[in-house]
Amino acid sequence: MKISIWGDYACPYCYIGETNLQKAIKELGVQDKIDYDLNAFQIDLDAPKSTKQTNAVLLAYEKAIPLAKANAAYDHAKAMGKAVGLTINEATAYNTNTMDAHRMVQWAKATYHDSKLIENLADDLFYAYFTENKELADHKVLLDVAKKNKLDPSEVKKILDSNAYQDVVMQEEADLESRGIESVPYFIINGQQFDGVQDVSTFKTVIGAGFGMKPDEFLNF
Repeated sequence: MKISIWGDYACPYCYIGETNLQKAIKELGVQDKIDYDLNAFQIDLDAPKSTKQTNAVLLAYEKAIPLAKANAAYDHAKAMGKAVGLTINEATAYNTNTMDAHRMVQWAKATYHDSKLIENLADDLFYAYFTENKELADHKVLLDVAKKNKLDPSEVKKILDSNAYQDVVMQEEADLESRGIESVPYFIINGQQFDGVQDVSTFKTVIGAGFGMKPDEFLNF
């Protein structure tokens, strides 16, 4: 079964949504039957290559509000993440441009045709940003993620030092916008479309039904 996902590695709800999806797939025991088709969507096209200001500091400045109030603005996503076992420290993260991260993943997707690899790359990029608060535009960070997933660092460096796959990223973003969708995460599963974070039970229901399982095989939650 092909599952198409659009998201950004600086989007907490994408991290939560994909985590719920992965849990549903695991609980159904269909890991080897899923084609994990990850597509790019940049939330902030104008994000800088580097910054010294955290998300909370920038929000406090832009909205002219106390830093404590700016920090609190990220509490909802943090609590949602904690509920599914994730550490989401978005307030203290550094928002940098995610184009190169997307280009690296799309290169890996086209080169290796390995759904599990793409899933792992996405998880590691989410973790680097939200838990470790690393800059996703930093090529050293991206190379570390690549090495962890046993990708050839010299090949990855060539990709990062070029503009390769930028057109692919832009086309995937355009494809989503052509559907009238302007936010992520967005999922297409067994012909059904889901906009925003979905819970594990929703994913289990649509995937289980797609595989022709009887209700008592996937409605056990």
